[in-house]
Amino acid sequence: MPEARSAGNELVLCAGMREATTASCAALRCRPTNVLVLLTLPALPAAIAPCLVRWLPIDWHWTVDLAACFPIQAGACLLVAAMVLFAARRRRLALLWAAGALAALAAVVPGWLAAGRAPVPAGAPLRVLCLNLLRGNEQDAGPVLTIVRGHAPDVVFCSEVTPEWLAALLPGLTGFPHRHCHADPGYFGLALFSKLPLASAEGIPLGYGWAPAVRAIVTTANGPIGLLGVHTPRPGLGDRCRERDLALAAIPQALAPLPPQRLVLGDCNATPWNRAFHELLTTTGLVDAGGDTFRPTWPVQLPWPLRVPIDHILLGGGIGAESIVTGPEFGSDHAPLFAVLRLAPK
Repeated sequence: MPEARSAGNELVLCAGMREATTASCAALRCRPTNVLVLLTLPALPAAIAPCLVRWLPIDWHWTVDLAACFPIQAGACLLVAAMVLFAARRRRLALLWAAGALAALAAVVPGWLAAGRAPVPAGAPLRVLCLNLLRGNEQDAGPVLTIVRGHAPDVVFCSEVTPEWLAALLPGLTGFPHRHCHADPGYFGLALFSKLPLASAEGIPLGYGWAPAVRAIVTTANGPIGLLGVHTPRPGLGDRCRERDLALAAIPQALAPLPPQRLVLGDCNATPWNRAFHELLTTTGLVDAGGDTFRPTWPVQLPWPLRVPIDHILLGGGIGAESIVTGPEFGSDHAPLFAVLRLAPK
């Protein structure tokens, strides 16, 4: 009899262990909505980052500034996740994710609405092409010249112009007799090519001697147009965001000698939601020719929805944008930016 009771106890113990193991496995089983939450969690700080860097008077860490480049991607991600969470009855998480999507919209929509109301004057057209050529991509000069011929711009501004790039492009740009070129073996060579006469053209420092800008006055049928071509330092670790911000902060002073009708174009290495870029627009009164659309230009190696708009054509003094498009890929990590502008009538 004792042996029988012992055997019975062992059977009960084994059954209990099996039940406990089954319960533990059930507890550890992944719910699909938990996986969704974990996958979309990085979008939450990216959605609120533009609000933090713009509205709070604090020198935030560079990671917050970089996160502020992605409110559209973050907002779309959070919105889709919120709908799935609502459908799965995870209402508290759904409300939090929806709030994040609304924060992203709050960063983006006001600028789009303001840009959408900007009038386009009835003056003469000015066709402008902006290219970041990419240092080391000199073998693709042919596609660049094809883009120039296809868009037929009046003015072409190029950044990352090396001596090799300049030698490859000049034979195909004979239709642009007015030019200012500052080739550099590094990343900050610039070149301005114009079919229209240049009343003046010079290279100027933009916060740093090693990252200059081109300042020019273009003679048009509607009077002189000031032009500033820029390529600011790229953001990133350590002081790199601060270097870019100092270059952007130097633009208002660089514009001071130019006529009231003016444009700034180039690789700003900043999106409309970075604090320094927003302050530039506020200080100068410039408006982004991109208007009320999402027109990302970098990096072209990623799918279109994952790119960010860091190349810009900014307008002031009554110049308006009739149209603006990104051009075809040509080997650079940036897409070209082409705009048909309308000048203010005399």
